[in-house]
Amino acid sequence: MKPYATFTAIAFAAICLACFPGKPEAAKMDPYEMLEAFGRFPFAKVIPLDAGDGWGVIYADVYGKIYLKRWTDNGWKREWELTNLGAKVRGFFIKDLEANGIPDIIIATVSGRILTYSMEGYVNTWENIEDNFKSIEAIAVENIDNDPQMEFILLVEGTLYIIDSMDKSRQWKSDKQFTASEIVVANMDMDDQLEIVLNSGIVIDSKFHNIEVEWDKPFGDRIIVFDMNNDGYPEVIGEFSDYSLRIFDVYSEREVW
Repeated sequence: MKPYATFTAIAFAAICLACFPGKPEAAKMDPYEMLEAFGRFPFAKVIPLDAGDGWGVIYADVYGKIYLKRWTDNGWKREWELTNLGAKVRGFFIKDLEANGIPDIIIATVSGRILTYSMEGYVNTWENIEDNFKSIEAIAVENIDNDPQMEFILLVEGTLYIIDSMDKSRQWKSDKQFTASEIVVANMDMDDQLEIVLNSGIVIDSKFHNIEVEWDKPFGDRIIVFDMNNDGYPEVIGEFSDYSLRIFDVYSEREVW
């Protein structure tokens, strides 16, 4: 064996012994570090388990499968997986849909399926079998009407729907056609109701459903809202595929940066 190879082998063995004295065990991992590392990825979430006593990572892969991995002192263990979606994932969320203290996993696929699973036993609690959706372009899950439960805000084949998460009834369906790949729900003008923000440049009042802003440019491929000016009115921050940013003030209807 060559001298450098011998040295490398000895050094590697020394590192292994230092890191794993006796029985090999996984190094400690901080969930906050994982949260920071995965923060840019919309298809991966660091989540608490066991009412906060444990934690894990849930993610969607390129084949349309969902995996939940639990962190243990002996490394990552499979907690749950969903492999029969039949299409890629459009979006997924961890929300307490019915305000009963039990989080739910909400999954939407590009082919029009919406499924919910309780995190208490990972039981399938609902699927939109009665809805003949052929595709879902964008989805958000928020409480937009101040009742106890949340709503699904969906863009389906160009039509915007608001669906109650408790009884699954359609609360509203748009007459106008829209295009978007992301939806964010936030209070953009500090009135009594929230707004539905489409990344294509549209802002819609969630109560009266009128269009408040229809900009001639998209906000971005991916959007968030944040009060950049600290004036009480959040701006839409849009990121494009080349990582450039556009920042738009909805209240004054102008691009600010």
